[in-house]
Amino acid sequence: MTLKDYLNQNKLSLKTFGNLCGVSAPTVLRARDGINIPSRRTLQAIVDATDGAVTIQDLIQYKELTSEEDI
Repeated sequence: MTLKDYLNQNKLSLKTFGNLCGVSAPTVLRARDGINIPSRRTLQAIVDATDGAVTIQDLIQYKELTSEEDI
C-alpha cells in the first residue's frame, strides 16, 4: 500500500502522521511523493506507525522511465 493511500484511507494529515512518526510534515510529504528515499529511521517509523500496512519496499520503489519525456 502506498503512503498516500494509507493517509487518505485513514484521513490523516501530513502533520498528524508526522507526529505519530516523530518526523516533520515536509518529511512525510517527501516520502509520500517519492521525492527522496527516507532515512532508515524514518522508514522504520513509517512502517511502525502504519502497523506494516506500508512497507519499506512501498516507500523505496523507483519509477521506471517509460518515455523520453521522463528523462
